[in-house]
Amino acid sequence: MNAEEVVRQALPLVVPTDDERKKAREAEKELRKRLDGTVKSPLEYRFLGSYARDTWLKNNLEIDVFILFPEDVPKEELESTGLEIGKAVVDEYELRYAAHPYVHGRVRGVEVDIVPCYRLKSPKKIKSAVDRTPFHHEWLKGRIKGKENEVRLLKSFLRAAGIYGAEYRIRGFSGYLCELLVVFYGTFIEVIKNAANWTRDTVIDIGRKKIYRKKELECLLVIDPVDERRNVAANLKLDNLARFVVLCRAFIDSPSVDFFVARESKAPSIEAILPELERRVVYAVEFEKPDIVEDNLYPQLERACRKLHEFLNRNGFMPLRSSFFAGKKCYLLFEVGVKEHSPLSRQIGPPFEDKEHIKNFLRKKRKYAVFLENGRFWAYRERKFTVAKEAIEYCIREEYTSMGKNIGENMLRSKILEGVELVYFEDLAFLASFLAIGDGNAT
Repeated sequence: MNAEEVVRQALPLVVPTDDERKKAREAEKELRKRLDGTVKSPLEYRFLGSYARDTWLKNNLEIDVFILFPEDVPKEELESTGLEIGKAVVDEYELRYAAHPYVHGRVRGVEVDIVPCYRLKSPKKIKSAVDRTPFHHEWLKGRIKGKENEVRLLKSFLRAAGIYGAEYRIRGFSGYLCELLVVFYGTFIEVIKNAANWTRDTVIDIGRKKIYRKKELECLLVIDPVDERRNVAANLKLDNLARFVVLCRAFIDSPSVDFFVARESKAPSIEAILPELERRVVYAVEFEKPDIVEDNLYPQLERACRKLHEFLNRNGFMPLRSSFFAGKKCYLLFEVGVKEHSPLSRQIGPPFEDKEHIKNFLRKKRKYAVFLENGRFWAYRERKFTVAKEAIEYCIREEYTSMGKNIGENMLRSKILEGVELVYFEDLAFLASFLAIGDGNAT
């Protein structure tokens, strides 16, 4: 099959059914009725997001309602009143957090978000990120008309690969970014064809309809047509950009409906994982998960993981890979190339021609004699850490306050699992992926 035929076959997988649309309309009607009785002037409500623009995916219905407040309303009042309205119009609710708290709930069995924001004249005066959403909707609603299914195809393609969603746990492509790309390129297939040639220094200027490269750019830059100071792809992880580009090339070479269907990652058996844990040097720092939202938790886990990785590297333990995981508990995972050092390391000194530096080098008091090798002075020095596990423990003990506001104290009470102790890790599919065994996707 060619790409066009595959896309036709994929449409039933991504387009909502008549029954879903009927359920959505009934929930919207009831929700509007409740909002009309609750939201009073000078406040107003608007339906925004993928439901309002009809770009929502099959089996993924969620209605976003924004409560717009005048600019002069204090933030505390916006938050408290917004929560009161949200609680009043949904059947059941829970509080969630973005730029500020909002209500997530259900109406007639349909998931609903009630989000307060400011009604602004210009996106340049936003007080929080959600204030841009009405401007995004206005810019998109006419331009996306007739291209709704193209957006659905792109979202489904990304979701099947595990890279749909800008939240920090995923750091993939947001729904807004998907819609902008379809507006820019015209169709799903054109997005795929062009993305196959993207590089990390690619810049897409949506408003000016330009694409170019910018030296030293670390990852894709997509300029927000609503606010040119903002990169819509700011949360996109470089590895997820790479995954997308490689998938686009694969789709062009061999189009298939399989690209729109999520593949279940099956963990190898414990019997398959155990020999790897026995012969490799793997550690997991296990600690209690703090009660905070994911978008606050994951950046802290990433920071702590990076600091420990760099510490292991500076002390010569050759970290091969590191990652983090949050389930019932939190974990920082490390595989190192060196488990244990000899007690001594070599310190490089100056070549014999360098008179001044030699004097300083020889003047220092040392336990071991300085020696010459290949025309250069060298000295032995005692290692501070000879065992990788001890280095991890030390780094946590000394640096926990800088590893994350909410996880630092918990890390101080952490437990370090080593080797075969990881067979009790709570997600063996993730562990297998970290170890690069089985058919799990790369972490």
